Amino acid sequence: MAEFKVHRVRFFDYMPTAIRAMAFNPRTERLAVARADGALEIFNFADNYFQEKVIPGQDGRAAEALCWLGQRLFSAGLNGEITEYDLENLRPRYTVEAYGGPIWSISSNSQGTLLAVGCEDGTVKIFEILEERIQFQRNLDRQKGRIISLCWHPSGTLIAAGMMDMIKIFDAESGRATHRLLVERGVGASKSREVVVWSIAFLSDHTIISGDSAGKVQVWDGLTGTLVRTHLVTKWDVLALSSSQDESSVVAGTSEGTVVQFQFLSSNVGQQDKEWVRTRTFKNHSHDVRGLAHTDTAVVSGGMDTQLVVRPLLDKVEKNTQESALRKIAFPHRSLVCCAKKAGLLLFQFPDHLELWRLGESNGHGSPGDSLPVKRKPEKLIQLKRKGEDHISCSAVSPCGGWLAYSTVSSFRLYRLQNNTISVTKVSRLPKDLRSAQQLCFSSDSTKLFASSCRSSVLVVDLNQSDCKYLHTLRPKSGETQSCCYVIALLATHGVMMFVKM
Repeated sequence: MAEFKVHRVRFFDYMPTAIRAMAFNPRTERLAVARADGALEIFNFADNYFQEKVIPGQDGRAAEALCWLGQRLFSAGLNGEITEYDLENLRPRYTVEAYGGPIWSISSNSQGTLLAVGCEDGTVKIFEILEERIQFQRNLDRQKGRIISLCWHPSGTLIAAGMMDMIKIFDAESGRATHRLLVERGVGASKSREVVVWSIAFLSDHTIISGDSAGKVQVWDGLTGTLVRTHLVTKWDVLALSSSQDESSVVAGTSEGTVVQFQFLSSNVGQQDKEWVRTRTFKNHSHDVRGLAHTDTAVVSGGMDTQLVVRPLLDKVEKNTQESALRKIAFPHRSLVCCAKKAGLLLFQFPDHLELWRLGESNGHGSPGDSLPVKRKPEKLIQLKRKGEDHISCSAVSPCGGWLAYSTVSSFRLYRLQNNTISVTKVSRLPKDLRSAQQLCFSSDSTKLFASSCRSSVLVVDLNQSDCKYLHTLRPKSGETQSCCYVIALLATHGVMMFVKM
């Protein structure tokens, strides 16, 4: 067996960011997760919860709410904009200004024809879904306070909106409020402190379930506008709600880090009448739970502690199987580290910069498993800041340590490195087709650069001493244009490669 040294790297200060929102698409079994730095992640729940896509963030753009509409993904944020994403090329497709101030919530009707957003100025704005874009249609009656949460009734005729101290039910056709549900401020609460209705669910039987800043989960009759039952689940805020597809279960996420499940059950054996009963409490987070998704077999939660937690519902899965195991997804599934093996260098990728480090060295040899004394400590050679507002989507360093490349969704950069003098020289003349990339890889002899780009193609670039030259493009077979090249792997020393399409 070959002998090799293992370097324990402790100087990569990777810091994941908080989860702000999530949305689950039951048809495609895809979960969209919005991070505080503006990045979006798509997880494939049909393929072992694999993180199959990442859309990089941008300075000043963070999603406050997410919404699936078929296979289209929308977000809204406190910058007052609605964004639709290009899930093939992993970038924002377009952005629409709502002109209502910060947007707190977004929701689509079950028919997939209309999109509603709740704004700071007290309006619920309705947008029509077109084939390529969305188009403003009308405003519902303006209210005095901001619209914090929204949910359509499955029929598409009514909208429930959570506000300060109240819930309003709107007729989606006329735009007028039909009911006003006043929310209690809680026992012992200050009369001057408003209650924020952070989350809301509107069920097909016209039941409305709300979560608020007084720690209550309340059940309402949406037909009469009356309160049915109050569950006090925490001393702090109930920040998120999610209901199951069959509407028999609802989960609530709190600022204590707990997730509470409610089920629609008969309180006594043999009794026909059912009511919403608190059944389980999960504690898998240390801080606020900002996002929730209720699938058929699990509860998915995320929040300020950055972890995505998949908690199986043991009454829905077979015990002692892989499906019944608790999962905590804390690290990205894509690589943020690139190694220049021949030069002994490591490249670390952060959203706003790159760091190039030289590995440490040890003297002497030892037996397998021994810790060797360090002769030279690891050294940071270069910190390279990105240009523009877009976050870095991918990066790579050549095996010889002489080339460094990175890309955002709007630009591409290639640099020549001189390790002896620790200098960086930008390559100014790039092939015109090399505008951006989703994955990067150098050949093992450092003479070629492979870059996956849009339309499922891979650009091959020849590298010489000081510049680069376009060679050719690897394209998929005709008719295979729906997916993008997401993973590139080098197989041999002469530029033989493979790419996997997602």
